Amino acid sequence: MRSTIAQALSLRFPPLVIYYAQKPPAEAKDLHPLCSMLLVAQAAKGETMVISKGSCGCPGAGEGFGLEPSCPDNFPGGRECFLRFLSVGNQDWEPGRAVIQQLIEGGAPKIMVEEFSEGEGFKKSPELVARFLEEIPHIEPEGPYVVIKPLENLVSGDKPKVVTFLADPDQLSALTVLANFARPGTDNVRIPFGAGCASMALYPFYESEQANPRAVIGMTDISARFYLRKILGRDILSFTVPWSLFEEMEGNVPESFLTRFAWKSMMGE
Repeated sequence: MRSTIAQALSLRFPPLVIYYAQKPPAEAKDLHPLCSMLLVAQAAKGETMVISKGSCGCPGAGEGFGLEPSCPDNFPGGRECFLRFLSVGNQDWEPGRAVIQQLIEGGAPKIMVEEFSEGEGFKKSPELVARFLEEIPHIEPEGPYVVIKPLENLVSGDKPKVVTFLADPDQLSALTVLANFARPGTDNVRIPFGAGCASMALYPFYESEQANPRAVIGMTDISARFYLRKILGRDILSFTVPWSLFEEMEGNVPESFLTRFAWKSMMGE
């Protein structure tokens, strides 16, 4: 399937579909990266990628892709270490130092040890991390696998749930305007705080079940950008829409600003 939006925006990367599946597609690559966002990068290069519970080195990937509920108790050192991991770090309390030593002895990657020790600093305190966890949406997975692949590679039987555009600032602006084009109000696009995978899967999956689903801007996660900046570029963010909103936006391209003077001028026409 070709995207009218992608053509109008001259996207650098193909739109990606993300959806649940009962079994992985035959052509899917079997990779187990440290960060699940590397699967997104491979899909942006034209590959079909798949993730399942426990198949990624990041312990939060299963939650971010809507395959399992949040379970910080399973994080190294348990819930308290996780709360400190996202905030102030674990090097200043004895139980945390013990886990740091275990990670070192177990051969954990250097970046994981450092971030576990120092903390990622994404929230000011463990208490605020706990509040954040309470606000994460819960969804029921529709299959044991999540597939990520280019929209143009859709085949009969696929059931796309959301579509992700990888966009630069101009393209992101256009997508935001287009998502609001045929909708009342000014809140048809959201930017939730969270992991890169959650902004492409969990939150858009949740939005797809709402009466008026919103688009979700993502890849604002610093950790995700660390892994992807050399692969996709420093100027790329994600814009993910539930399938119903994608179809609406596709149909609105011909009568929208994308065929008018301002956008054409920006595109150099």
